[in-house]
Amino acid sequence: MTPEAPRPVTQVTLLEEMTSTEALVPGAVAVLSRSSQVPAAGYQLDVLVRRAAERDVSALVLRRSTRRSLTAESLARRGHVALLDVQDDADPLQVLDRLAATVSGDTRAALARLAAATEYEPDPAADVETILRTLSRLSAVPLELSAETDVRGSVGTGTEIDVDGRIQGSVRSSQAGDPATLAATLAAATLSRVLTARERDTLRPIRSASGALSQLLLCAPANLAPVSERALDVGVPVNGWHCAVRLAPDAADTTGDESILTRFEDDLVALIARRPRDPRSSWMVARPDSSFVLVRTTRADPGRDSDDTVRHTVDELLADLLVRYPSTRIRVGVATPHEGASGLRASAEEARTALAAARLSEDPVSIATFDSLGLRRMLAEWLVTDTARDTVSDLLAPLDALGPQKATLLIDTLHAYLDERGSLKRAATRLNLHRNAVVYRMAQIATVLPTDLNDPDERFALQLACRARLMTVGRG
Repeated sequence: MTPEAPRPVTQVTLLEEMTSTEALVPGAVAVLSRSSQVPAAGYQLDVLVRRAAERDVSALVLRRSTRRSLTAESLARRGHVALLDVQDDADPLQVLDRLAATVSGDTRAALARLAAATEYEPDPAADVETILRTLSRLSAVPLELSAETDVRGSVGTGTEIDVDGRIQGSVRSSQAGDPATLAATLAAATLSRVLTARERDTLRPIRSASGALSQLLLCAPANLAPVSERALDVGVPVNGWHCAVRLAPDAADTTGDESILTRFEDDLVALIARRPRDPRSSWMVARPDSSFVLVRTTRADPGRDSDDTVRHTVDELLADLLVRYPSTRIRVGVATPHEGASGLRASAEEARTALAAARLSEDPVSIATFDSLGLRRMLAEWLVTDTARDTVSDLLAPLDALGPQKATLLIDTLHAYLDERGSLKRAATRLNLHRNAVVYRMAQIATVLPTDLNDPDERFALQLACRARLMTVGRG
């Protein structure tokens, strides 16, 4: 509601308490805080409007659900105080920031446009362009969507769109000045709210399934039946055919940083959620451990047709992820399809084995499939057991005792020497070293290792241990 003769607006203030008067200053648009809006009804609102009129306040900003008495509206009209509405869930501080620009031009027209733009509630099905056109009309300021996220130093006016904590473009206007700043800020805030709500609605079923999927992968075998029942209740198609993919980011910008790993997971979930719907299959995402598990589920056995479909989807996801994380090496292990809850777990373990093999590569992106691993598949499966890991640690313990850097150097040398069947020359060529350097390192190894390198069984055990160690650390 705007009075016939509204007062000029000179500033924007925040009203922390209904009884405080500091924010009620001449020419102010007073925005009520969350706490002050709770009792803002009945006679208390009447008193507030009377005080605002006495102090020449230009406008009060209230939540839309605030009950206004006839007395309050009458006092506002007589006192030339505009009563403006905002959505109930609007953050008063954000509203305060939006109104911080000075309203120029005809005060009554500016306040009317401000009220209309603030009250606008887009249709749930409206697209972004429709919303912007409506806000442009209401504010009388030309607005457009831009992919730019850094609006500093740009021509005209721009405000970033924040979708659930992520900047996704901006609202821009070719005009400058306070009206354009206000219109762009209100439009960006509206789009941020609408797009955040849509994003959460889209991701909600996938996030719900993600938790259930993690429990399925981690639960003890004895608990598989009840956990499967709970997963079915939240929409996980437990009884279908499942093909698992394990994905592990490996770089300084992701490793060990929980906030970045969480963001990586959010990106995966969002990318899966935005994929075109396929009535024949569905995708789920989970993070049961240090890797991310993607599962494609079909109603019937997909057979070999699954390979191309899964690989195509993985390629698309990797292309998007590498744009977001350009310095990250990504390792991927792809399993084969299996049926039911136990089959899902079996496929996830196959994907783990394939992922271990993918870690052998130094390429920016490495993808290994379980079916094509050959000997490395046997080694990776063997390495999954605690006994195997203990054996590797015991065999290489004397070298590890020399320190991480020295141990890595000697294990690389021993690995090359054993793979080249004891040929110092071929090992030197493989390591790009002089033969004498390999001789010197092998002498050091023979000194600290109790193993007899002339014994075929012990040589083979050491060769497996070296390969297993290099697989574990992702090198080869």
